[in-house]
Amino acid sequence: MRYTLSIIIPCFNSGVFLKEAIESCYRSEFQDFEIIIINDGSYDKITLELFMESWPQNLKIVNQQNKGAAAARNFGVSLAQGEFLLFLDSDNRIWPDYLTKALQIIRQDSKIAVVYSKPYFFGGEETQETSRFDVKDFSLDSLLAGNYIDMCSLVRKSAFSEVGGFDENREIFFGEDWELWIRIAHANWKFRFLNEVVFDYRIRKGSLMDQIDQERCRRTLQYVGSKHGLMIHKHYRKYYRIVEKMQTKPFRYFIRILYCKYILRKPFIN
Repeated sequence: MRYTLSIIIPCFNSGVFLKEAIESCYRSEFQDFEIIIINDGSYDKITLELFMESWPQNLKIVNQQNKGAAAARNFGVSLAQGEFLLFLDSDNRIWPDYLTKALQIIRQDSKIAVVYSKPYFFGGEETQETSRFDVKDFSLDSLLAGNYIDMCSLVRKSAFSEVGGFDENREIFFGEDWELWIRIAHANWKFRFLNEVVFDYRIRKGSLMDQIDQERCRRTLQYVGSKHGLMIHKHYRKYYRIVEKMQTKPFRYFIRILYCKYILRKPFIN
């Protein structure tokens, strides 16, 4: 049986939260999906007992030796039958209307590869005002400066496959989604921002993000920079040259910026 959507959930010793993630999927308004859980070498009792429970036919659990979340997600996609993918972390939850709204957007244009949205942060001391990242309209400039698109995004499978999926290099200690988004954007696919809160992002001690120290952060940024350095260099060299020209003729460029913004209704720099 084929499905419209495949929900990919990697799991490593997170059974205490996993059931909530699964149940949130079954509360969705949209139900033409399969759930693929990749057991990434879990060994805790709660997770293993959860895997023994009886689940609906459209939920499958597959096992692999511990290779990390990126490899687990790639393995899940290799088994996926859906035209679209949703990457759900095992400790997060989607809202009932998320899939319906995201699918409506991505079906409007065959060049849209990613639909992303706002999270509701819960489970920790942080409030919405002091959350971990600020989601905004898509801009390659902003994306290269840092990630603001969460893993819990709807992705066109053909775009994911075209760029080769997640990079499984273990030098990426965080941000494997960020690195994927850069490659998808560089391949000229489109991103769309669903400017609504439609999923829950759990903040908890002991999560991967809590374990990132300065050395791991440096190594990740060094790896991403070396992989995409040429593209970043070309991109920012263009801006540097424009800034130089603006300094010599500021009034002329000020008028051009106003013309683009209020008459043409498009960015001054694409």
